[in-house]
Amino acid sequence: MGTRKVLVTGGGSGIGLAVAEVLLRAGGQVALSARRAARLEAVVRAWPGQAVALPCDLSSPSERAGLLARAREALGGLDGLVHSAGVVEHQPPGHISEEALRAQLEINLVAPLRLGEEALSVLEDGGGMVFISSTLAMRPLTTSAAYSAAKAGMLAAMRSLALAGAARRIRANAVCPGVVDTEMVRAPRLNPGEPPPEAEELERRVSAQLSTLGALHPLGRLGKPEEVADAVVHLLAAPWTTGSELVIDGGLLLRE
Repeated sequence: MGTRKVLVTGGGSGIGLAVAEVLLRAGGQVALSARRAARLEAVVRAWPGQAVALPCDLSSPSERAGLLARAREALGGLDGLVHSAGVVEHQPPGHISEEALRAQLEINLVAPLRLGEEALSVLEDGGGMVFISSTLAMRPLTTSAAYSAAKAGMLAAMRSLALAGAARRIRANAVCPGVVDTEMVRAPRLNPGEPPPEAEELERRVSAQLSTLGALHPLGRLGKPEEVADAVVHLLAAPWTTGSELVIDGGLLLRE
């Protein structure tokens, strides 16, 4: 494993947690950042001496400023950044709220760009950044305009960071997953003005949603966080790969 000391945003759940666990099992040290401190502390208790918690609301410019420097201090060095934090709210054009638009742009585009800028000066020579994008950056849904735009912008920012970091062999890459079974995907997708379902109806809606989403993939199922994590860890340590987009989607983009 080429990278040994890594900051992982969104490290309390989903793909971010899976990435952290792969790194920790390989003997690395990980600084985990997310809004929910309790989840981070649970990982720290499970991996004493290897994991540290850095709670942070990435939508806040003041909170995220200096996050990589704090991770470097906590770990005694830093050679990797994984931006896995993300937010999505499915709303069709004409019903995109200002709050949802700003939140998705801030977490999915502005925050990774700002963290990447800091990484250029904080990461050790030869370090790596990996950003979690989405196949929705390439093939939007009617309801994903804000999310797709932000994730596509993240890919453009990643390529600029790759160029900027090349002089010190700091690499920047992205993973573009299809639909992965995470809490985000299990949130029910509602029609405009529809109240959230409850109890048995919620369970039924989510089950049907997961089945429908899984069937979109030629391989017949949703992805698993650990499958994406393996690809992320590979890119962190790949010495001659930068500015790339690795699609891991069960064949989703092969569909017409």
